[in-house]
Amino acid sequence: MSKILITGNGFDLFHHLPTKYGHFMAVMKTIEKLKQFDELTFHDIFGESFKLLFDFEIHEILDDFDVKKIKFDKSKIQEINQLINQNPLYYHFKNVVEIETWIDFENEIEQLLLDVSSIFNVLKSNPNNYNYYRKDKINVYNDLSCFGFIKEIRQLEVEFKSEFLNSHNRTIKEKLILKNLADSLENFIYLFNRYLTDILYSFYNARIKVKSIPFELIDQIFTFNYTPTLEKLYKVDSSKIIYLHGKSNDNYSLQNLVLGVSEIPSEIKKHKMYDFAKYYQKINKNSNPKFIKFPEERHISKLDETIFYIIGHSLDESDKEYISDLFKFLNVDVKKKSKICIFYFNAYDMQNKIKNLFSIIDKETIINLSKDSRLYFTELTEKNISSEFEKLLFKRQPISIR
Repeated sequence: MSKILITGNGFDLFHHLPTKYGHFMAVMKTIEKLKQFDELTFHDIFGESFKLLFDFEIHEILDDFDVKKIKFDKSKIQEINQLINQNPLYYHFKNVVEIETWIDFENEIEQLLLDVSSIFNVLKSNPNNYNYYRKDKINVYNDLSCFGFIKEIRQLEVEFKSEFLNSHNRTIKEKLILKNLADSLENFIYLFNRYLTDILYSFYNARIKVKSIPFELIDQIFTFNYTPTLEKLYKVDSSKIIYLHGKSNDNYSLQNLVLGVSEIPSEIKKHKMYDFAKYYQKINKNSNPKFIKFPEERHISKLDETIFYIIGHSLDESDKEYISDLFKFLNVDVKKKSKICIFYFNAYDMQNKIKNLFSIIDKETIINLSKDSRLYFTELTEKNISSEFEKLLFKRQPISIR
């Protein structure tokens, strides 16, 4: 008998913390332009680019936080400025305006890898021009020049720089190119950790009012977030929280954030360049904790009610292995008491979550669980969260022997 909470980035957004991809990039653009690093206030960092794009969110932050208490260490902001100027991947994403979410970010990483893979294949098939390609001929229009291994010599015409060429066997240095891309991704992740610890952490002590939510009634928490929001705002014991994708750390060398793609192209995989894959990063960074525990077969009939509460997760395919496990758990519950409760922000968000579920889980499973009220949706409000957490759960009664 247990209540298990699963949180995604929407949980932080529910607390009006600026953890969206767009929030991060807007702040990085502001810091990139800074020339003076004297005492920096909230409005110095969250003015200009952020306010222009997220005016509504600014008002939410001003309502929930005493921004006069939010101060930033000028030396740390200066270090972030230097990291920005040294990171090619930041400059690539700075110019890709279609990216709105962290899922879009991961999809763009995948597209970059597919483009590089296509280039490799084309150059191998044409040894006479092993160092040259035309964008329109291979349908690769991404501007990769910021990564430093190519240069555009004319419109649509691209040439590899000499240091990335093996002139003796007329090939490009594929491993070196991929290594540079992998290093750029890891440095980008490091930069994002610095945003969380050096900027976002400053919000926690400036909170005007903390929501009244009985997290003490939750037995276990699994989070896809990197942030210590539950510990900082609600004093939740860290032993109850499992970070599925790593955790930010103000001791920068200890951060183990996972940010990549679900799978990588075979052309790149053969070079053993797994650095871009989340499954590799989880092992390499020691960010691969166990998810929910399935009951042993001999205990299945004795299973008490378990409710999985999902707050702020899109239920997108990128985390389908975790989502699938929740539904498998419900399937093994022969008493049909266990449930999944999904919180949503608004009607549009609910529709997206349902569509995402149908792309991962068998439709009959979703329909049947919904009919039995074992899969249900609840609007995300402080009152509704408390009401759900306070529910009494079914407990199997022992059989009396007379």
